[in-house]
Amino acid sequence: MDFLFALLLSILPPHYRRGYLHIGGPYLLQAAAVTSFLEIVIVCIFYAKGFVEYIPSASIGPAAFLEYFFTGKGLLLAFFFLDGAIRLLAAIAGQALAIIPLYFVSWIHDLFDRRAIRKRECPLVPDLVERTDTSGGELRILTCRPRKNWDKWMTVMYEENLYEITGAEFALPPRPYVYVLRPKPESKVIRGLHRYDPDEVFHLENN
Repeated sequence: MDFLFALLLSILPPHYRRGYLHIGGPYLLQAAAVTSFLEIVIVCIFYAKGFVEYIPSASIGPAAFLEYFFTGKGLLLAFFFLDGAIRLLAAIAGQALAIIPLYFVSWIHDLFDRRAIRKRECPLVPDLVERTDTSGGELRILTCRPRKNWDKWMTVMYEENLYEITGAEFALPPRPYVYVLRPKPESKVIRGLHRYDPDEVFHLENN
């Protein structure tokens, strides 16, 4: 049952997978490989059927294949064939990609979500930095504003120590955004450096 649910998750962008990865997450890569392969097979079947039906109306018989390819239906099917091929290669490489058109739906959804968040933004308060009880020296930064450039590639400097971002969570106001940091391994290359200050949130509004 979890694998069947993973088949559905595999065609959806990450925006719609959140909250369900505990069900189908372990099978996500396998499911992405299956759905992308099925996408290619289904497209090929429809393309062959459409091509056979198009042959009698082709202007130039020997070039019927090219004529059909450049029809609206032919180009649409070619797009989904390419989509399936990219998704299959990505699954083999260890990444579960959604069906490309759904990323545009997800982008629009994210846009409306961000606008809704701005309308109910919490008042500006200094960030709260918490040290966990683990021996690894992890930090939790609770803030009232998100950091758009904080991702797994960003290195954060705080109190002359370097940290990498390992996760992001949501909490209750007045600091609903939580970032989890751990000391940066010495072997990791610094791709971007952010000198962090708990009071920097007061300057983000002006950027």
